[in-house]
Amino acid sequence: MSNDQIYDPIRKTYVLALPEEKVRQKLIHKMINELDFPKSLIAIEKDLLSLEHLKSADFSSKKRRADIICFAKDIHPNYLLYPLLMIECKAFKLNQKTIDQVIGYNHVIKAFFVGIANGYEIKIYWYNIREKKYKSVNFLPSYKELIQMVKYARN
Repeated sequence: MSNDQIYDPIRKTYVLALPEEKVRQKLIHKMINELDFPKSLIAIEKDLLSLEHLKSADFSSKKRRADIICFAKDIHPNYLLYPLLMIECKAFKLNQKTIDQVIGYNHVIKAFFVGIANGYEIKIYWYNIREKKYKSVNFLPSYKELIQMVKYARN
């Protein structure tokens, strides 16, 4: 391994330590080691066309990949595994344009939560059905907290 590589525990390989990759790996480490996200339910650079619930969707055939998607079991009535959280990692300051882009992606993916992160901050969004608008927090809740929020929203 050289100094220009970083180990990715999800893909189980060394990858180039590009600025965005450093953000992603720092976040993955926190998700697994501090917030109890199951490593087996995290996907990195997942091809969106390969998602089970999008197989029949009609959207741009452009190859799009999500930086991080965390799945959960039994949170959707029609699918065993379903996207709980999608996060885009950026190497630059977060701005409204990138936030709008990520929320736009989620109109197709339909993850319960969507986030954007850089090396210094993270914003997590979800759509509040009652208020008909997106709400956000400036931290990443634990896996268990996100699952509880989904179950609460269903009731």
